[in-house]
Order: sequence, then C-alpha cells, then structure tokens
Amino acid sequence: MFLKQKISFLLFNILFALTAFGQNLTAVNATGAAKQRIKDFYLSNYKENGLQDWEVRGDYATIYDKDIDIDVMKATYYTTNDEVKIMSDVAKLSKENMNIFLRDNVHIENRQGISFDTNRLNWHRNENIVETDDWVRVGNKSVEVKAKGFTADTALQNADFEEDVNARFVPGGSDKKPVIATSVGPLKIDYNKGRAVFIKDVVIESEQAKIFCDKAVVFFDAKNKRMVKIICIGKVKILKEENVTYARKATYFAVDDRLTLEGRPKVIYFSKEGDKSPHL
Repeated sequence: MFLKQKISFLLFNILFALTAFGQNLTAVNATGAAKQRIKDFYLSNYKENGLQDWEVRGDYATIYDKDIDIDVMKATYYTTNDEVKIMSDVAKLSKENMNIFLRDNVHIENRQGISFDTNRLNWHRNENIVETDDWVRVGNKSVEVKAKGFTADTALQNADFEEDVNARFVPGGSDKKPVIATSVGPLKIDYNKGRAVFIKDVVIESEQAKIFCDKAVVFFDAKNKRMVKIICIGKVKILKEENVTYARKATYFAVDDRLTLEGRPKVIYFSKEGDKSPHL
C-alpha cells in the first residue's frame, strides 16, 4: 500500500510539473496556505495497462498543501465500454486520495444518454462512487427521476435515491402519455437490468388508472427507451373513474394498457346514472 501511494504521489508530481509548464503560474501570497494559481489546469491518470483512467481540467486551479481548488471543472472518467463526463462550476480535489467535491451546476452524462444534475456531489475515486444529500435529477429518454439524496456508481448504471421520489416513465408507444410514479423512498434503479424498485407509499398514475401500493417494480427497455410493465405489490388500491379495486398484486402492461389482478381482487363501482350507492 505504501509503495502504491508513493507511486501515486510521484505520478501526481510529474503530471503537475507538465501541467504548470508554459502556463500563467503565479504565487498566492495570502496566509501562506495557498501555493500556486494555475490557468488552464490539467491532470490525468493512467491504468496499469496504459489506458487512460480519468482526466481533470479547469479554467483556474489554486494549489494548496493537501487540496486543489478548481474553477469551472470538466472531468472525464473512462471505462471499458463508456466515457463519463463530469462538470461543475467549483470543485475541490484531494491530493491524498484524488476524491473530488463538486459544487454549483453539477452535471454528469455518459455515452448511453444518461444525464445527472444537482448542486453538490462527492466523487469517491477509488470506490468509483458518486453521492449527495442534495436534490438530484437523473434520466434518459425512457425514464427521469427527481429525488433528495443519491448514491450511484460513476457510470450511473446502478443508482439509489433516498427519499421524496418522483419518476416519469415513457410507456411503449409514442402516442401514450408518460407514467408518473412517486414514493416516500428509497428507489433503486439498475439500468443494465432495466428495473426500478419503489418502496413505501407508492403511487402510480397512468392514462388508465391511479394505483396505490406498498411496493412497485418497474421494468423498462433501456435499449428501445420505453417502459414495459409495472408490478404493484401489497395493499393494492386502484382508482379508475369512480370505481375502486382492491387486490394483493396488480400488473400493468404498458404496451397494450392492460391490467391484471391477483390475490382475491374486489371491485367497488358506482352507477353513472345518479345511483351513488356502491356495488360489489
């Protein structure tokens, strides 16, 4: 571990020297904590196989003993099958572990069309994890989620939303309105498997009905950018016009607007001819 850290610091010093060369490099003579200020800052890291791992750019950087403050940061994280862009107005880079704290107009996007926006974000480089306690918006053409509190892998393939979840899904067929799902939270999304799991006080609103349940699992086709079906579980209640339906489980098929019920379903409906008494 000591040798690995020593090599990491050596690499940092070499890259820093190359970065500073030819730039407008000035000393900051304030409290003595700040060492240098660099215009057009650049820092990168390579994997053991020689492939680029990540790079960080900034309009300006102020170099301290342990940290680097970056103005207008633009970073790129490279994976085997993807390239993730990370941007913010302000960033703080730790020299010790290369973790980055981002603030103001934080934006992330990848080649698959998934984008992310928030005001504050922590990027843990060694764990390849991004997280925040702030409000976030994450989405692509098939799904968009807004919530408070967020943790995900850097590639945004697996994401956990903590609370106050509001999601919009595109159903099969371009002529259909989006399906809206809300919950107290949490919400867990696996983009690779095309699955989103909503927990606690879930409400699903579609053109056909409004569904209340304890838990809902949404399946979506990430490749074709559309929702496939929703499985609602636990204390299912369905409102459609003036009718109410109860069941233990309900499955909504988005392609053909079909709803199936399981677990001793019970329907309560009202006559449309002025009879307000319930019928079973």
